[in-house]
Amino acid sequence: MSESFKTTVDPLLKDLDEKKESFRRNVVSMTAEIKQVRGRLVSQEQYFVKESIFRKEAETKAKNMEVEICKLQKKLEDRNYLLEKVDEAECEKLTVFQSMSNFLEEVDDLRSQLASTKETAETSAASAQSTQLQCSVISQQLDDKTRSLREHQDRVTQLANQLDNLQRDLRTRECSQKELSDEVIRIER
Repeated sequence: MSESFKTTVDPLLKDLDEKKESFRRNVVSMTAEIKQVRGRLVSQEQYFVKESIFRKEAETKAKNMEVEICKLQKKLEDRNYLLEKVDEAECEKLTVFQSMSNFLEEVDDLRSQLASTKETAETSAASAQSTQLQCSVISQQLDDKTRSLREHQDRVTQLANQLDNLQRDLRTRECSQKELSDEVIRIER
């Protein structure tokens, strides 16, 4: 009777041990996966910070250029005013005209630089927004994997407790059987 009980319980214990090992391997695998996801999240956050800094620098540069354009336009207006008030010789007019052309070219150059800087700032802002969205997605994935890992750990703990209870029951039964066997031998004698 004890041998048939052992043959029935041993495969169950073996099966529970295998399941327990499988769960442990899954937990280790998921832990490694979570570490990788955390690493990607950190690099994405660093990239987002760099993009934000770059965008702020570009915006500051654009504002500075706008101020410079305003100054140049004011200078140009001042020169135009002086030209209207001053009646100089044709030679001087030609010199002033060339100076105005140079100022206009500088203003045009600054305007094109401003447009380019604004475009760069807009591109950086879009890239930063995309990076922030990716960070949110990765953070959600990390939360999901962490939740799943906790569920697996709870299941492994539960199975370990069940296995401990079964082993305790088996030892108790073996002791009872041994006592019965000893009692039968004693009675037979």
